[in-house]
Amino acid sequence: MKAIKYILILLLILIIGGAVYFSLKDGTYDITETLVIDAPTSVIYDQIEDFKQWENWNPWLEDVEIETTMGTQTQGVDANYSFIDSYGNGKMTITGLEPDKSIIMDMFYDNGMTSSNSEVIMALEQVEDGTLITWNIKGEQGLVDKAMGAVFGFNMEDEIAPKYKKGLKNLEKIVIKNMNISSSSVDGIIETGGGYFLYMSSSSKKENFQELKTQMLQNIMSYMQRNKIDMYGMPRIIYEKINPYNDSMIFSAAIPVQNREITATNSNILCSYQEPGKAVKVTLKGAYSNLDEARKKGEEFIDQNGLVRSEEAPYEVYKTDPMLTPNPADYFTEIYLPIQ
Repeated sequence: MKAIKYILILLLILIIGGAVYFSLKDGTYDITETLVIDAPTSVIYDQIEDFKQWENWNPWLEDVEIETTMGTQTQGVDANYSFIDSYGNGKMTITGLEPDKSIIMDMFYDNGMTSSNSEVIMALEQVEDGTLITWNIKGEQGLVDKAMGAVFGFNMEDEIAPKYKKGLKNLEKIVIKNMNISSSSVDGIIETGGGYFLYMSSSSKKENFQELKTQMLQNIMSYMQRNKIDMYGMPRIIYEKINPYNDSMIFSAAIPVQNREITATNSNILCSYQEPGKAVKVTLKGAYSNLDEARKKGEEFIDQNGLVRSEEAPYEVYKTDPMLTPNPADYFTEIYLPIQ
């Protein structure tokens, strides 16, 4: 009996000593992963502010053994989802948010022996190459977690950091994919109205076209603002000549105006008039990178229906302002291919 008594006393001493030892060990963790995604902050925010969207990119949810249950509210403060994995159960709850900037969450986890709460933050910052997204988790391990980690060599950063890296790469793939979604349709033959427009002309290689086009339209708009001239329609690009052999083009950036405008003799902004006529119209919903494919549909329609192309230059009208529409998948562009 004395031997058993001594063993119990020794075990008690070991337990108390171990508890004191592990309680003094630093159990705090602060883990951060970052990634720059070539996309507007608002487009990325749409993917992180709704827990339903997390199923598209969250690496933990790829595990078929994890059972996930969405709360009745999946967006906004108090939105939540719960999960059960091989080690225990947990719950993620949104505790604060700033649209297009950050989401603050509380993660509760119970492994059956101990429970903990961690603060999880996903922050967005617009940078030169897109959006810098920062994913951070911080908290403090309980006594049992610290003991288990010391005994079995478990390290929070080794467990979480790779998952965060994968999650951010998954998020990037989803965002880029969604930004490239497009659809186009041939609307048929329509009558086009005539009218005056202010324009600038230039030549460009295909790879420089988008940047040059934007600069030219901004120059025209600035000119109109300085001279108090109102827009009388949406901006457009007129393709004077396209050379398919070296991907170069001569084009004009134009903005419709109500009346004929007399510009200065030395001005690179001029005024012209478009005659009424007929054209095959194609409508594109999606990024401008899909314009060539949409234009081909119109060309095929002309050939299939035995139509004759006009000598008038084809043009496209931008119905959406990119400054107000961050996701290119939501752009609307009308393509006009003049016919006789």
